[in-house]
Amino acid sequence: MSAAPSESVQAAFGLFDDDSSDDDDGVQRSPPLAVDSTLQSLSFLPPAPSAVALDHRPAADANQYDTFDAEEVPSLYPPWDDVKPLAVGPIALVTDCEGIGGSRGYVATRDLAPGTRVLVEQVFVPWPSDVEQTDPAFFIATLESILAREDYEDILRHLGFLYPQQLSELPVELLAAGRAQYGEQLAQLRRDFQHLALSGDALLQSVFAMQCNAFDSGVFLYNAMFNHDCNPNCVKFTPEDAADGVSEVRVAAPVRQGEQLTISYLYPREQSRARRQRNLQAQFGFACACALCTRGDSALPAPAPPADADADADNGGNGIEAVETALALGEEMLKQKAGADQVLQLALEALSDALEVVAHDHLVLIRLHKLVADSCDVLLRAHPEQDTREYAILFLRSSCELLELQQALLNASHMDLARTLNDVSQGIQLLLSYDPGALLSEFPEWTDFRQASFVENKYRQEYRRIKRLYE
Repeated sequence: MSAAPSESVQAAFGLFDDDSSDDDDGVQRSPPLAVDSTLQSLSFLPPAPSAVALDHRPAADANQYDTFDAEEVPSLYPPWDDVKPLAVGPIALVTDCEGIGGSRGYVATRDLAPGTRVLVEQVFVPWPSDVEQTDPAFFIATLESILAREDYEDILRHLGFLYPQQLSELPVELLAAGRAQYGEQLAQLRRDFQHLALSGDALLQSVFAMQCNAFDSGVFLYNAMFNHDCNPNCVKFTPEDAADGVSEVRVAAPVRQGEQLTISYLYPREQSRARRQRNLQAQFGFACACALCTRGDSALPAPAPPADADADADNGGNGIEAVETALALGEEMLKQKAGADQVLQLALEALSDALEVVAHDHLVLIRLHKLVADSCDVLLRAHPEQDTREYAILFLRSSCELLELQQALLNASHMDLARTLNDVSQGIQLLLSYDPGALLSEFPEWTDFRQASFVENKYRQEYRRIKRLYE
């Protein structure tokens, strides 16, 4: 590299331990963790994005559903038989789920292996393109676009079967907040569409139907019937080459016959328990009691706080809140194609701060290592002609740390592991091409080139195995 790396990059190499769990040690890993997004107080969040296909995720054929025949698709929910999914796997909708809003959910009709496709669906209500999802009037604007359609009655009727089917089903606090948030806007909407003679409560129910069942690109009726888990056994994503508005759900961990199928309502998943709980309560009106929320964000103990710090029971407390705020800023900067060097510096500083307040297996560290690796990836691609070995080392180290965290949290065939395995494999190849000696000096867990090559090949084959499961 022509210019010396920044002090943040140089300091980064001291953030990581030398030991690694790349080798199979036979130790049973702790179960995975969960997520949520930022929220200051009781308010309404924009729809949580579905996980969009990444570079290494297997692509779907954009035309594979062109011959869709509704008669051949099993009925999951008779009131919606006129808008069936594009494909249905071995699942059934049950209506006796205790303690869950709507009392409904999907169960497996046979044992399911990771990669099994269980649902493919076209968006039912797409979000308007002329309103930002962060706009407080977002759902009102969507409802206005529905009321302007000739088939508005059919759309509202279908939405009426989503939770909540009655406003009385909502928690008192959520309903009160909704009336305060949307009351005047709905009154104006009634005046604008007075010829439709719709009541304020009917419109408010439609707003909540969208809010409580919102995904990134719109409302998916059948996807909305999946219940939430912070460490779900299924993943919902947008196939890379599929037509606009198509969502697919695949099994991500072994599921036994009769077991409930779950997805995460939150994006990104890797957020602290405190943020997850706030967002779930604010947007969906429930407190999550899943295994991950019960366990906490890490299995290891947090570092001892400084003598002048207040103790906090939530493994990092306010410290991790500040880290998550910085992390979200960095993710948005990278998404907006801001300077990757600035994002990398921010990510490294946030990672350093996080390691002072949370355990080394804390859930949020997954996102931090992702951001470090993604920033390095952008910098490596932007300057292929330069000697960028410092970024190559940092890319590989963060990818290795990320893989270790994911392997401790996710099923061995989870699609999230595929990209990371491939990144580690490519990182080893990249460093071998830059400076083979640096590979062994910076990664002492690999004693010689033979062992490093073995790990590279092992991870490349494992990446291909997982990729095939989701094709």
